[in-house]
Amino acid sequence: MFKINFVSADIRVKENNKVYGFKYKFYNGLNIIKGQNSSGKSSILSCIYYNLGMEQLLGMSTSKNSLLDKCLTSEFKYQKNIYNVTQSRILLEIENDKGNKVLLERMAVSPESLDKNIITVIDNGLEKKYYLHFNYDHTHNRGFYNWLQSFIGIQLPRDKETKKNTLYLQNLFSSCFIEQTKGWSDYLSQMPSFNIKDAKRKLVEYLLSLDCLEYDLEKDKLTVEKNSLVDEWNQAVINFNRADYSLSYKVNGLAIKYEKSKIDSLKNLQLKINIDSEWLDINTATKITNKKLSTLKINNRKAEKRKDLSELSTRRKDLKIRLLNLNRINSSLDRAYTTEDFKVANYKSHLSHLREERMNIVGARKVDDLLSELSESNSCPLCDNSIKINSTDREITPQDYESSLKFIDSKISMIDSYLNSFANYQEEYSKDSNYYNSLIHETKINITNIDRDLNANTEKELSRDSIHAEITQSNLLERLSNLSEQFNIFKEKINQLNTKIINIDTDIKIIKTSFSRDEDSINRFQSDFRRHLSEFHYTSNELYRVNINTKQPYKAFPSVYNASAKSAQPIRLASSASDFIRAEWAFYLALMNKSVVHPGVLIFDEPGQHAMSLDSMEKLLRISEKFKDKQLIFAISKFSKGYDNDKTEQDISLNQLTSKLQDYNEIEIDSDTEKLVSEITL
Repeated sequence: MFKINFVSADIRVKENNKVYGFKYKFYNGLNIIKGQNSSGKSSILSCIYYNLGMEQLLGMSTSKNSLLDKCLTSEFKYQKNIYNVTQSRILLEIENDKGNKVLLERMAVSPESLDKNIITVIDNGLEKKYYLHFNYDHTHNRGFYNWLQSFIGIQLPRDKETKKNTLYLQNLFSSCFIEQTKGWSDYLSQMPSFNIKDAKRKLVEYLLSLDCLEYDLEKDKLTVEKNSLVDEWNQAVINFNRADYSLSYKVNGLAIKYEKSKIDSLKNLQLKINIDSEWLDINTATKITNKKLSTLKINNRKAEKRKDLSELSTRRKDLKIRLLNLNRINSSLDRAYTTEDFKVANYKSHLSHLREERMNIVGARKVDDLLSELSESNSCPLCDNSIKINSTDREITPQDYESSLKFIDSKISMIDSYLNSFANYQEEYSKDSNYYNSLIHETKINITNIDRDLNANTEKELSRDSIHAEITQSNLLERLSNLSEQFNIFKEKINQLNTKIINIDTDIKIIKTSFSRDEDSINRFQSDFRRHLSEFHYTSNELYRVNINTKQPYKAFPSVYNASAKSAQPIRLASSASDFIRAEWAFYLALMNKSVVHPGVLIFDEPGQHAMSLDSMEKLLRISEKFKDKQLIFAISKFSKGYDNDKTEQDISLNQLTSKLQDYNEIEIDSDTEKLVSEITL
């Protein structure tokens, strides 16, 4: 934990040698920065963000000029004169819970060409420069965020193997700094994601010290590893099926896509080879081919006379019949594929229409849900103006939407399944087509060789057909041997992959995503959150319907159970605009109160959004005043629009809001009617 002791600015100008700037002190408990609109309250908070390296929380780039007010970076008006800034230095003193104080110095404007992303830490007079906004700023010993973590005593979660952060300080501080423009639009809305999956959920789990955070990270890692192994398994199957296009083969009992099998059961897989339209085990096919080759070698090595022409003629006739049958099979394959291809094109078109129809139904249901919520309220959730909903006579029930979606989903699933099977069919067609084209080509060569033998005149000439047959069988035997060797390697590989996947599935089952201690922590957080909602006069929903979700999709965040939709929805969608602001106050205060790793500082910039009621704002300040061991800094205008207890709109003064407070630090920044910057004496 840490606290802010003071923030100051040291500004030099072109027009004279005087020093301008400001300095404001802060203490434990409640601090209220007060001033007229546009007097510079947010500029003070920006300086705090800036010197803590948190400018990204404002949705800005890391450029100074995009974050800080122009009075710090270009020019300012003082006593009716305009002054041009030549140098601007921001100072921030922070103190950790051990009592160690350091001064953070960061240049806003400098006449020298300095690196923009350097913060100087001054500790007992010793200066040391730290870098930020580079790859290792959270882990390197010269990284500012690494230093800041150590100083405030926070250990961010890291991956056990890679040692990389799974959350960063910018993620953490999004629960501490709520700025005026974007900060109140949603929970943790200023958080930069850094491509972290479910970063908001992980942050709340970290702040509440939930065990499921560590195990969820481990589960995510195991899931990624499993998906990688499944992809490797699928690719191994594809590669083996493409090992030899001249052969027609299949693995009995093996799916194209991964399906879990018993450990070591894949070692018993059998490889079948298509030999003359008969599926044979590869060992049987090898024996038959070897026997044919031996017979051919014996016959071809005999110094016999020219064979009887009638025998060659009979063989030619058999080959012609075989060629005719092969062509018929090949044509049949082509016709079947053309038919399937045409059907697939129609199914794809139909699938596109179904998905569009589904989107329309989902959109219509959302509109109906919104109208249903609005009809239960007298005011708009965005602006609090009164509304009236005119509904049609015909009512479509949630069950109608559900049945329609289920019907469309079943059709989409059926078509998707067919299209996926067609992808496998394409692969099989390609293999079979290549195989039969190879057989047709081989048969034509045999017929050509027999024709030459029938027309040959040499009585002792060895038959071309016999020579070609011996070569063909020899090549086939070699291909079968190679395929058998590849099959054994393939079986071993997919068996190992299957074993690894099974072990990962077992590890995932062992990992418990919810523990009793986690549930206790969430329940305590929920109790504190509901208590604050009640204190702030939240009325959009009955409090028993407001929950901190323990499961996705809104895990760790407030949701409201919608009885008509029979499901939970984010509290933002189920609350009026002003009530959602109350829910944000309650969320951040409860989170700070129940967290043991919270930085201990909470900054609200103009918390009285959407013309907040007087009693709610008074209650916020009175409750915040009680946090003596934390530091709360609120920037509030001296006058703002709001409602009194009779719901009458009126101007509410900050003096009214603070009249019942007893122990807080008030910082008035425009008592001299100047905007923030004044002449100072060093």
